[in-house]
Amino acid sequence: MSARHPGEGVPAYPPRTAAPVDATPLEEDEPEGIVPPSPLWAMKDRRHEQWLLFGHSERVRLRVGNGDGAVYLIDDGKHHRMIGRRIGATLDGVVYSLVARIDRDTADALVAGTISGSDAFGRSHEAGLVATAEDEGVSNLFDVEHYARPEDIPPEYLPPAAFREFARDLPPAEH
Repeated sequence: MSARHPGEGVPAYPPRTAAPVDATPLEEDEPEGIVPPSPLWAMKDRRHEQWLLFGHSERVRLRVGNGDGAVYLIDDGKHHRMIGRRIGATLDGVVYSLVARIDRDTADALVAGTISGSDAFGRSHEAGLVATAEDEGVSNLFDVEHYARPEDIPPEYLPPAAFREFARDLPPAEH
């Protein structure tokens, strides 16, 4: 019997799944069409305040900036917002987004234009890189990386860094 390396024969990323038959919480109505699917699904998945008995406390769907400098905000309760941006994709349709949680004051300053998207990520917590399959109706996500501190976020993932094309899928985070 020959020795095998750990993980040999195991795919570097989880297999992609078919579109779900029943709607999932990530597919809730999004009539605004402001936030692209990858950061939207990732932010929804990672926000703390998922659902309330009587709807959203305050529904937020915003884009701040344009082009490579664009960042997106969604609601996360009364005191926080989720921030996200698309950072790159592979040729097979996996899109990578940087997402994090910020306090409401930081979100308000970002919207008012007194801080940049990069500054907002610099004040964030629970930041991570999330991969999303952007096929119609598919909402499978996987964590690629977690950042313990804002300083750990690679500068090439912060706005206004250009959207990147990755030659292959990035390996998922190990928990």
